[in-house]
Amino acid sequence: MRPDLSLTGGLPARIHPLRIAHETPGRLRLKLPWLVRPGLDTEALARALRQIRGVTSVRLNPQAASVILGHDGTAATRARILDRIGRLDPDQLPVHPPGAAAAGPSAAPIVGRLALLATLPVLPRPLGRALVLWAIAPRVLGGLDALVSKGVSVEVLDALAVSLGVARGSFGTALTTDLMMEAGEYLEETTMRQSGALLQALLMPNPATARVERAGAVLDLPFDQVAQGDIVVVQTGEAVPVDGLVIAGAAQVNEASITGESLAVTKEPGALAIAGSTLESGRLRIRAEQVGMQTTTARIAALIRGALDERSETEKLAGAQANRQVWMTLGLGAATLAVTRDLRRLSSVFLVDYACPIKLSAPVAVRATMSAAVARGILIKGGPSIEKLSAADTFVFDKTGTLTEGRLDLCEVLPLDGQTEAEVLALAAALERQAQHPIARAICGAARARGLAADLSGDVTVEVGHGLRAEVGERAVLLGARHFMAREGVDFSPHAARIEALAEAGKMTLYLAIGGRPAALFGLRDRLRADARETADRLRRAGVTHLVMLTGDRRARATALGRDLGFDAVHAELRPEDKAEILARLKAEGRQIAFVGDGINDAPALASAGVGIAMAQGADIARAAADITLSEDRIGAVADAREACDRAMAIIRTNTTLALAINTGLFVAASSGRLSPVAASLLHNGSTFALLLHALAQAGFAESPARP
Repeated sequence: MRPDLSLTGGLPARIHPLRIAHETPGRLRLKLPWLVRPGLDTEALARALRQIRGVTSVRLNPQAASVILGHDGTAATRARILDRIGRLDPDQLPVHPPGAAAAGPSAAPIVGRLALLATLPVLPRPLGRALVLWAIAPRVLGGLDALVSKGVSVEVLDALAVSLGVARGSFGTALTTDLMMEAGEYLEETTMRQSGALLQALLMPNPATARVERAGAVLDLPFDQVAQGDIVVVQTGEAVPVDGLVIAGAAQVNEASITGESLAVTKEPGALAIAGSTLESGRLRIRAEQVGMQTTTARIAALIRGALDERSETEKLAGAQANRQVWMTLGLGAATLAVTRDLRRLSSVFLVDYACPIKLSAPVAVRATMSAAVARGILIKGGPSIEKLSAADTFVFDKTGTLTEGRLDLCEVLPLDGQTEAEVLALAAALERQAQHPIARAICGAARARGLAADLSGDVTVEVGHGLRAEVGERAVLLGARHFMAREGVDFSPHAARIEALAEAGKMTLYLAIGGRPAALFGLRDRLRADARETADRLRRAGVTHLVMLTGDRRARATALGRDLGFDAVHAELRPEDKAEILARLKAEGRQIAFVGDGINDAPALASAGVGIAMAQGADIARAAADITLSEDRIGAVADAREACDRAMAIIRTNTTLALAINTGLFVAASSGRLSPVAASLLHNGSTFALLLHALAQAGFAESPARP
């Protein structure tokens, strides 16, 4: 059996002993002595472990040399976990570069302060005080450094609070206060990292190697040596390393990490394989079309890395407001001291910090929303996009490929010269048989569905942009546009009422003539997405006041579709450059615009809109220009994204209000002497942590998406 190299840097791994410390159904806690190695990149390791099929969660505790894994509870997954981890080579595990920050908050300072607090009553008084001063020194020195480098900040308040305890001779109180602060910071940082880890988990590392066919042999090559055009072989349980075309084999492929779709899809020759998807069963040979940093997985990873550093205006304002609150706390403290002359009350007031919950809630809500959105096939490029989408009051949709599927349906056949529907449809299908455009597929598909067939004795001549010509017996058969018929001298004006009726119903008309006489009219319509009307209704309920459709179609056809969907405005017969001009006019009216499109000619509109949303099947340039990219091809994801962004902004507003109310109550209690410094620190940090948990738990989606 070929060893699994995905977690070992591409080298054959030897079996390393591990110990099962505890086990319950669906949960394993393993002791791994090498986890304590300094500099170990635990985040990269956790991401790699999450790739094991069946694993649902990973939690590493390097200090305890243990890892806790949640899984689907099956014996096969359990065996797979033990085998993969047992084959990890510690010498090949990722490490942080020299000088890089340590990964994750440490509980060691909390444990040390607890031990000192427990032994303080029995220690000699001078020794106890010296140890307390040593323990609180980092906070005091950190406050002084912050005062010099940043000015008045939260760190300065914290340093003042513990220093006042020492000034009053209450060394135990000073140590307990510092302990409460340390615990609060640990919980806050853990929550922040968890919100970011939800996104970081999606940054799946590339496999170390790929199995490539070259010169008649199958080679294991380093990932970065795979080239466009290579034939890559992927087997059950392995991740697809490239974007490419399946040329042989069949497999059930899980694409949940890319598209959000939980059900495995069947891949056979001719299908597209996406990097980062995993084979649940079967074997595939794939011709690589996008490799390295051009693969879907790499582009998603780059998007998320950039998004983690993007801060919305709301986040920036929250930070600015938090800084102002520090001055307010200092002023309240000065007023309290002036009135009461009580250093204990002053210390309690300084521990009531408005800034932390206001400053931290916004990024937690943003990151949790982005993570929940990715799981639903929605890639949001940072906090600014969340804010802008929530604020949008006008949604502008490009029609083809967005509101519609970009596929035509034949919905009406009208014989005109004594022919039957079956006869004219069979004849039209015979002419279109060799063509590959959407009209041909619609005509031929309808004929096949009815079991119709017709043979032509002569060749079919194609006149691009006009129509088709063939000979049937002694008569010429023409199929195409109205101007083609007029050029050939076929007069359809006696049937103007029927033609107008098709146009009013929003249908494209195709004309058939036999022997110079009108023979039939065919009505075709671009297939409307099943959830298009529901999406429009959901956007209305979310507060969108203006829905606009843009299309190059004829006005009558576009107006009919817009009326069916309940749109406020329809702009038809547009050239590509007209779209950006319409957006500019809407902006001039003071509207906040979200634009949804998918084509190359939509890229300027996507870039110029307040927020651009690119459909899953859109052109690469359109997806690059968009602020939000859908990886699942359903229009309902647009409404999902709006609702999730509204939810994130509501959480930020709610948490800000609650933080101000809670801390105002704590201030009143502290300044009136009803709250000791220890109690003030405990209640403040506890409420801050609760607000962060609220942001983390409530962000995302209120209910499961409705999938057509």
